[in-house]
Amino acid sequence: MCINLRFSMFMTVICLTLVSVKSFANRKLAESYIDTYKSIAIAEMKRTGIPASIKLAQGILESDLGRSPLAYQANNHFGIKCGGQWEGEKFYRHDDDVDSSGTIIESCFRGFVSPEESYMAHSEFLMNPSKRSRYGFLFDIASTDYVGWANGLKFAGYATDPSYPQKLIKIIESNNLYKLDEPVMILRQTDVLVTAEHSNSNPQLNKSSQSNTKIIKLETKTENNIPKSTRYVISKTNDLKNIVASGHETIDQIAAKNNVSVHELMRYNEACKSKDYRPARDEIVFLEKKKRAFHTKDNTSHTVAKGETIYSISQLYGIRLESLLAKNNLPNNAEPILGSKISLSDNLSKKDTPKYTFPEKFDSFVNLGNLK
Repeated sequence: MCINLRFSMFMTVICLTLVSVKSFANRKLAESYIDTYKSIAIAEMKRTGIPASIKLAQGILESDLGRSPLAYQANNHFGIKCGGQWEGEKFYRHDDDVDSSGTIIESCFRGFVSPEESYMAHSEFLMNPSKRSRYGFLFDIASTDYVGWANGLKFAGYATDPSYPQKLIKIIESNNLYKLDEPVMILRQTDVLVTAEHSNSNPQLNKSSQSNTKIIKLETKTENNIPKSTRYVISKTNDLKNIVASGHETIDQIAAKNNVSVHELMRYNEACKSKDYRPARDEIVFLEKKKRAFHTKDNTSHTVAKGETIYSISQLYGIRLESLLAKNNLPNNAEPILGSKISLSDNLSKKDTPKYTFPEKFDSFVNLGNLK
């Protein structure tokens, strides 16, 4: 019995030693990866406004610290697929693409000359005008708000993994990547930056006369360099109180200003996975628990418009997301296609299920066990 006990203790020591060695090796790999690519991440942040911490964390997660076949054979650190217009090098591997019979087929991924090129391609992907309806709101989030970006990427459908934001945040905070982030103001080609005083004195700068121009008003600062308090107007949808987010306050701050528990607010609005989540400007936030259906005589369905998601539709009518999915026989993470009809009150039969797709996502080629 003593021999068995000693052997057990010996094996425990061996296992703990191996775990310690593996943890040390992964830490050194992470440090090496960050040192190698932090310069390009910072340069891209200054060019595009995407936080350097977010870009590095995604690179670490998507490429498994640069060790995935896609990373070391194709210099593709973000799992970017070829798409219809890619004419460069191509790399094929099985992922999630299927043929008409449902059989998984090889997916086409972009091959880059260097990892730095894939870092820039990642920025271009998020900034692509054709994807502005999905990712455009991210660029309204401060380049120092890595929590807002992490949650925003999940909200936009970048990844189907429900814990994707938490994984990014864990990588960022474990490696102090937030120290690389800087305040960056990026103006898009259609944006005009004006002060509040200038816009008030120039009546031509308004939405009606400048429909293609977005006016960014600089916030007035208090003596502590903090924006003046946002005043929310409470509206009612589906007989439920809601407000429209200003775009610069977290869900925690919104809860405090509206005398609602932040945990209740997170429960009422399914996209709010963290108290640090920052709703995009004009995003609807409910102050009461949403209902299971939207009942009116004249409006029992909704036609999906460009840029709408199943979540944004649930917010538009004050319907719980899980209820809206169930009524329309839609699986989790599915998005109805443009022009399809979404039932707001009745449960559809299987044959009437709206056509849907799953959001385009990058390949997450990573051994998640090493990141726990």
